[in-house]
Parts: sequence; C-alpha cells; structure tokens
Amino acid sequence: MQRHIEYMPLLDLPAAARNAKDHDLAAIRASIETFGCVVAGEIDERTGRLVVGHGRKEVLTAMVDSGSTPPEGVRLAEDGTWLVPIVRGWSSRSDADAEAYLIANNRTSEKGGWDEAMLAESLLTIQEADAGLLVVTGYTADDLADLDAALGAALAGDMGPAHDADDDDEAMPQAQAPSGFREFDEAIDVDFRCPSCSYEWSGKPK
Repeated sequence: MQRHIEYMPLLDLPAAARNAKDHDLAAIRASIETFGCVVAGEIDERTGRLVVGHGRKEVLTAMVDSGSTPPEGVRLAEDGTWLVPIVRGWSSRSDADAEAYLIANNRTSEKGGWDEAMLAESLLTIQEADAGLLVVTGYTADDLADLDAALGAALAGDMGPAHDADDDDEAMPQAQAPSGFREFDEAIDVDFRCPSCSYEWSGKPK
C-alpha cells in the first residue's frame, strides 16, 4: 500500500501485543510541547496495532487526561476527541515480522551512535541560540560540558604530551671531542665526521 498520513482517534490506537522498549516520557512530552506532534506513530495494517509510537501515545493520552491544550499537529474532532497523525500503508507478514520491525525501528537508531565532535558543535550552537532548546534535545549544559571535556582529553591523547623544543637541547648532549683528539684551527677544512657523536675533524696536519 502507498504510505500516507491519516488522522486517527488517539484513544482508539491499540498498542502492540508486546513492546520491550522503555520510554523517557518526560523527554517525549517536552519535545511534543516544543515542536508539536510531528507524527504520532505507525500502524501495522495487518494487525491494526501500533508498531511505532507507543511512548508518544502514552504521553498524549496523559495530556488528554490532564486537560492540556492539544499540541500543534493534533486535530480536534467535533466531540473533542484528539486526532493524531499516523503513518499508514505498511503491513507485516506475520506476528514475528511485526515484532521484528518494532524492535528494529528502535535498535537501528540506538546502534547508529553519534559523531561526538559534530554533536558537541551542534549542541553548543543550540545553547547559544536558546538554552531552553538545549534541554529539549535531551542534553543538559552539564552533558555538553562533559562531552567537551571528553573530546578535549581524547584530542590531547592523540597529540601526545606537550613538546618543548628546550627539552631537545637538554636531552641531546653537545658533541664532545673524543679523548686524544687535538683541537684544530677553524681555517682547516673538515674532512671527517663521527657518526656517533657528530665530532668533526680534519685528517690534514696543521
């Protein structure tokens, strides 16, 4: 079936038979209250149950129960029922297929990880523009500070200990003439150089 968005009664959306994913409901609510309800979830056409959006459904239901104003993206039916946007058009092939998609939808996002340097740059930009938006991302100012510190430590580790040119002078002893060698006049051409101590001398007599 072609994928499409349909506004469906929130309280008529049946949850999956089993859903192992936990949710940070406070974070989801903060996101919905800030950005609106972009998409409330996805329905499996074969079972008629949610496969994506259980946390959003729980948060929106709590908002209805508390008498909250519908967030942007939620429509009101004539009787006051909240209608939420649901992605439709996908149908599982079996119960196992439906459950596998539910898990994969969450797990693939978890496994993606973050480019921490880019994340820190993005969070800093958001914080400078609006500190309130930083909190809605799920990160705090302390999280950002910890991330910056970790990146700084990693960068220092890659570069190694600070290098001081003076240390080279102390570490490398000055070339000394081996015992038994006479000093020579600077006007005499140098013909030889010791590969070990770098002492230079001439084989020519004075």
